[in-house]
Amino acid sequence: MTASTATGSQELTGTRPGVDGQPLTISGTLFLLDVSKIDGADQSFTADVFMMLRWKDERLASEAEGMRRLSAGSIWNPRVQIINQRRIWKTFPESVDIAPDGTVVYRQRYYGQFASALDLRDFPLDRHRFALQLVVPGYGPEEIDFVPFTEDFGIGRSPNMTVPDWSIGEFELHNAPYAVIPGGREIAGLEGAFEARRHLGFYIGKAFVSVAIIVFMSWVVFWLGPQHVGPRLSVSVTSMQTLVAYRFLLGQSLPPVSYLTRLDYFLLGATILVFVALI
Repeated sequence: MTASTATGSQELTGTRPGVDGQPLTISGTLFLLDVSKIDGADQSFTADVFMMLRWKDERLASEAEGMRRLSAGSIWNPRVQIINQRRIWKTFPESVDIAPDGTVVYRQRYYGQFASALDLRDFPLDRHRFALQLVVPGYGPEEIDFVPFTEDFGIGRSPNMTVPDWSIGEFELHNAPYAVIPGGREIAGLEGAFEARRHLGFYIGKAFVSVAIIVFMSWVVFWLGPQHVGPRLSVSVTSMQTLVAYRFLLGQSLPPVSYLTRLDYFLLGATILVFVALI
């Protein structure tokens, strides 16, 4: 490789196109293929996401007909990162398609676990906003301008999701610069977000109805004669122990938060009712 070729290759991979004082416009889209799990205890969700970025690099213009496919590392590319990723896998090869006019199209598919802070005060009647924060390290909003591209992607997600206990809303996309330190320098970014609502049916059968039956069972002591101290005490203590076991069982689906949820208030009220019957 000659010195001029090496220099040209370095400029092509190290310098962003359009450095004439104007920001480089990148059209980007995120499409939510699937959400398979939302874990409140782990403060995370597992998703399958398709990403497509498009920008123009006139240095790559060619008289060749049709699209050319090159390695993403051989040209300048945004090298995007997902800020809230935990463990993800890329399923597409790291390559780009280049049109004769220099338009570059980069496609990638991510599958894995993403972090999301959840406020669980309304559990299990809660709904949350989950987001994927995409950034281009080293470039600010004045250098790269993300333009959401939603054409032909409808509501931004697949109609069917495999997560069984949540309802998933529309997947919205918007330009969202990201600041690592609040008030600090911002990084060019794109955010895709959706709202999810927890299904209540599971907790109606497993928690509310079962706990109500335990409370009603503890009231059997009022139909036993005062002389039957042993059976009355046994029913009350058994009801209390069953409620304590339920509290531990249902608590496994939540992190050790410092506040009480709606379910905690319900279980606490049921415990008080059983304790009053014991008294």
